[in-house]
Amino acid sequence: MRTRVSGLGLGAVRGDYPLMTPAVGSTLQVLRGFLLLLWIAMVFLTIFTPDQVGLNLLWTTLVVVAVYTVKFGWRLLTARLGMNRCYLLTDGVAVTNRFGRIRDSVAWSDVTGVQQTAVVGLVSGAHRMEISRNRSPQPLWFVAPGAKAPLADAVLAEGRRAGALQ
Repeated sequence: MRTRVSGLGLGAVRGDYPLMTPAVGSTLQVLRGFLLLLWIAMVFLTIFTPDQVGLNLLWTTLVVVAVYTVKFGWRLLTARLGMNRCYLLTDGVAVTNRFGRIRDSVAWSDVTGVQQTAVVGLVSGAHRMEISRNRSPQPLWFVAPGAKAPLADAVLAEGRRAGALQ
């Protein structure tokens, strides 16, 4: 995937970060959070009333382990295949779609500004970033997962390094 992104003429890859599909990613974050809360409740029920819970804690633990194993496995697979990624390049930014193809890119010389919106809730968080450009009314936008998304800081740092941002 790095060779496909490097072929854009925007320089060498300086970093790549995961992206999130807003509706699906947020929903899955919330569901994983509730599943974890359910598991914690089952642990407390087992401690206080062990005869009434029985095998339920084992099944709940297996489900939690399976869900988080699938989550981390999916994260590794999408990184390897270049799916839903933001590539910071020496001279710009490129974003891929869910199939690993380049969805959009922008050169730092065309950037007029970056708008960042953080959405943080009880069990999920994300940063929506819009990179405005000179030649197009449509901004390059993406959603970085996490309340403290490293991608948000990296985009701003790379933009300052390239001289596109103040």
